[in-house]
Amino acid sequence: MSKSDQGYTGLGFILKDTLQWSNEAPINYPQVIAGFIGMAGCISLGFYLNHLMFGLVSTFGVMITNDTSSNGTIKKHATELFRTMATGTVAIFIGIIIAGNGWVTGGLIVMISTLAALLGGISRSVAIASVQFVILSIIGSSMGDGLLHQDIFRVPAYFASGSLLGIILSVIAGYLMQKSDHNVSVQTAKLSYKQRFTLWRSKLIHFTGWKYTVRVALCMIAAQLMGIVFHLERSYWIGLTVAIVLKRDLAYSQRRIFQRGIGTAAGVLLGSCLLLWSLPQWNSVVVIGLLGALRPIFKNRSYAIYAMLMTPLMLMMFSTGSPVTAHLLEYRLLDTMIGCVLAYVLGFYIWNNASQGNVVGKT
Repeated sequence: MSKSDQGYTGLGFILKDTLQWSNEAPINYPQVIAGFIGMAGCISLGFYLNHLMFGLVSTFGVMITNDTSSNGTIKKHATELFRTMATGTVAIFIGIIIAGNGWVTGGLIVMISTLAALLGGISRSVAIASVQFVILSIIGSSMGDGLLHQDIFRVPAYFASGSLLGIILSVIAGYLMQKSDHNVSVQTAKLSYKQRFTLWRSKLIHFTGWKYTVRVALCMIAAQLMGIVFHLERSYWIGLTVAIVLKRDLAYSQRRIFQRGIGTAAGVLLGSCLLLWSLPQWNSVVVIGLLGALRPIFKNRSYAIYAMLMTPLMLMMFSTGSPVTAHLLEYRLLDTMIGCVLAYVLGFYIWNNASQGNVVGKT
């Protein structure tokens, strides 16, 4: 067992582990192509129609479907993409409904996150969908303080449009490049939905089956309290960070927390260049497209670099039509760091120490 698997927390090891580079994951060229054309296309269409909200929300749709990968057939991949599209559209819809109600909104986000964490234990696919649901619910709730209620159906429709474009591009690119893919998929025995559900229910008899759910609940409660009590302007980034970095495996959570924190800090430095270099609209389309193409390459090879690239990408998207300001960079860095600290203390540290204490007690 490696030190990382044991939850080793030495500073030198953490930094080495955080900055490591992996060549194990092959480059998924259909994802790269779909990411560039889809994201650049949605933003450019938003500029062309003078409808920046469409450009922003539809680009999120492309991003979510572009994060869905599969080693199976094109038909199976398309099915997974449509499930992702449906999950994301419903999440955005719910996020807009609950937006702008202060403590009520915060409480509902905690409830959604906790329920999603609990249900995610059924299977890996449900776990992935549950995290996506939480992330997009938070994004939906961040789209105004209730002012978007008049667009309660329009905004999810924009997201679905971008998702559909991402699906079409991914399927076409996958079909055109399938001849060059010599990977042979190995068929393994799969549990039925009933068997998975029965196994999941049996785990809930013991506290171990609830541990991840409790970790998520604690972190999300703290995230919402921080934003509401201290009136943080873009506090939704705190909850987003928690949802992204908090994983079921403790050692994996530790790595993600440090990777996200270091990557975001580097990304803010990279994003500060935008203060000095104001891109024209159509030049920013190319930059967003390039960043969209690089995302799937670095996500599985160096998550720290991935987080670094995501920071200026998100800043450009959220400030589309207006310049990136120093305050926006400060909010991004501060909220991300708060989210990482909460995830580390409440979602990793106290649980890791408890686990080590139990092991020592048994020896």
